[in-house]
Amino acid sequence: MRILVVSSYPPRHCGIGAYARAQVERLRAEGHEVVVLSPPDGDGDLRVPFFGGRPFARAARIGRFFDRVVVHFQPALYYKPRAPLSKVTTSLALSWLVLRRPDVEILVHEADPPRPAWRPDYLALRPAFARARLLFHTDAERRSLERAYRVRARASLVAHTDGVRVHAPATREQARRHLGIGADVRVLLCAGFLHPGKGFDRAVRAFAAAGSPGRLFVVGSVRDETPENLAYARALGALCSATPGATFVERYVSDEDFDRWIAAADLFVLPYRRAWSSGALARARALGTPALVSAVGGLAEQAGPRDRVFASDEELVELLRPAAG
Repeated sequence: MRILVVSSYPPRHCGIGAYARAQVERLRAEGHEVVVLSPPDGDGDLRVPFFGGRPFARAARIGRFFDRVVVHFQPALYYKPRAPLSKVTTSLALSWLVLRRPDVEILVHEADPPRPAWRPDYLALRPAFARARLLFHTDAERRSLERAYRVRARASLVAHTDGVRVHAPATREQARRHLGIGADVRVLLCAGFLHPGKGFDRAVRAFAAAGSPGRLFVVGSVRDETPENLAYARALGALCSATPGATFVERYVSDEDFDRWIAAADLFVLPYRRAWSSGALARARALGTPALVSAVGGLAEQAGPRDRVFASDEELVELLRPAAG
């Protein structure tokens, strides 16, 4: 089968790109011929700028040569900030692709709620969601999109772990030795790109309120260098410096080291303020590290049997005391 995959792609620092690469590697291992359409900073077979609807227009032109077309959808990948006409063009291009190929699969990693509902780019996006085959990681995400866009989706669920490829399989001891962490330390971890929605500051404050049980490492970097994100990173660093037992590791880590950090942890903490689903949580499940998971978006549904879900800062404090003690 010939398959076209439209997505960001490594070496761009992007969780969705990493997910797409794992999917492509799996499909190729199954014997399919896969062509990747990526932005110029990705190692796709075809490359086009991703703003203004260009990837969808390209996919519509060449789609007839493929048996299957898969679009990895997350608004920030395709919608240029503060560019209203470009956003409308993007939505129209995706709807045109779906009109040409109603069987196109849109894997919805995230979708913005249409606020206000009458905005042209949201109105132009609605036909694409109504006609395409939509894929979600959780049923909560499906319900949220159907409610927000007032559509009845042709939807299927795919496990987020399907897009996880462990890059550095290791025992906890080996991972800690590589990272320079003692074997007898109780390790809690927050990791990922830094922005207020990740809520890592919630974990640091809860860690302090729980009596600093063990060591808390906050590992990550700013991907989108907006003033808000940069200010958040500075405040988070100051908070960690003022919290006994907390360490801020502000740098981009490779896929291999990201896996090592999760493998090294006794407990992975995802204190997100907003989210749809989480590739980091899927990776923790693949590596066998239990997690404390904020009850936002579809995360509660994505959590595994060894994970615990919390709905407030107070619940997080109570979970940290026995879980890390």
